[in-house]
Amino acid sequence: MEYTHPTEGRGWGLMSGDKPRLSNRIAQAVVVLGVAAGLGSAALAEVRSSTQTRAYNVGGTTARSLVSYMRSRPFAGSHGDAVANIRPTYALSVATRQSGSVCRASKVTLNIRFVMTLPRAQSASAMSASTRWAWNAFAAFSRRHEETHRSIYVQCGNSFVAKAERMTASNCGALQASIRQLLEREKKACESRQRAFDRSDYRRVANLSLFRMARGSSRASR
Repeated sequence: MEYTHPTEGRGWGLMSGDKPRLSNRIAQAVVVLGVAAGLGSAALAEVRSSTQTRAYNVGGTTARSLVSYMRSRPFAGSHGDAVANIRPTYALSVATRQSGSVCRASKVTLNIRFVMTLPRAQSASAMSASTRWAWNAFAAFSRRHEETHRSIYVQCGNSFVAKAERMTASNCGALQASIRQLLEREKKACESRQRAFDRSDYRRVANLSLFRMARGSSRASR
């Protein structure tokens, strides 16, 4: 028996605001990470992921105007205003096999489709050299931040399929239900890991050159 179960994750993003904050939010590339099957009757299990990248277009040619734009016209994240975002959608496929009084998973496949939204300057060519450097550093930081969120999601997926392949039940319907319930629990546990990562990155955001330059120009204009 095989069951495919699509669900959408909550997602994480880089937030906008007077003090840049990190909070809940989500190159065509395909990453296939396999969980090696053991000997005997162990299930085949794997996590497959693909990423679609989209742009959040930001207007402005100075640090102050760029930061002002992101604060006044932010990207609509999963849980508030954001400047970058990654959002996962899950599709779970489970093949099971009944042997006597025990049902086991013969193959567990978790597909995760990511939509990653990253900031892109609309007028980069009109920026001064120092502003362009600061913007590029901010954009690179945003990409690394979202790519780390993606890596955490994939790690969580690998942990899930490793657990799912070891599960058994008296009948295959019950096993399918138990594996789906496990996925929901693992997704919640993964959100805790994402929050911990965001907390660790918090101070780095406020100290990026783009925001320091914007704060400096704001004070100078008073």
